[in-house]
Amino acid sequence: MKLLIKKLFPTLVFAILLSGCNPAILQYQLDPEITHLDQLPEETKIVALKVVDARVAHESNENNQNIVTGPTDEIKVIEKKLTDFLKQAGYKIISKPLLADLSFEIEINTLQLSLESSTFKSTIGGKSEIKLTVNKRGEQWSKIFRATREQEVANPVNDLDVTGVVNQMLTKQFSSMFSDQSLKDFFSKNNNL
Repeated sequence: MKLLIKKLFPTLVFAILLSGCNPAILQYQLDPEITHLDQLPEETKIVALKVVDARVAHESNENNQNIVTGPTDEIKVIEKKLTDFLKQAGYKIISKPLLADLSFEIEINTLQLSLESSTFKSTIGGKSEIKLTVNKRGEQWSKIFRATREQEVANPVNDLDVTGVVNQMLTKQFSSMFSDQSLKDFFSKNNNL
């Protein structure tokens, strides 16, 4: 009996520790870096900005054991981040696109993280799809930008791990959006009108 207890006890302790390694709900915070709006036309002084949540629903992974969620006001956080960046760059921000020199509409179609766990490590997967629409002088430009990110982390996974993945993904995606060559071409074309 003592031999059975000596063998069974460490196994039970290990199983209890592993079951507590992954929390049932992880929550990320949004704080992507935005650095590439320097190609805006020089005559642009007033910018309208609107961020729209076009997601059908927040999704979780297949087994529903580990759910990764964002803040309840994700869209407002993204809009504030973009607005603050534009203000720091010297632009006046308004809500009426028809009165602006340039208007941006950012439509969030997908923004989700998933978590797959094994005994010692987990894989955090991020997926994002954002549609950018720009209006200038009655002309419109639109393009969909997709990004994914996958990162392995040691257990236990925490909120900082998922926050890092989502912010790295969005930083790269916003950088790609605002430095896109076809957007620069759209601005050049409109400057010559």
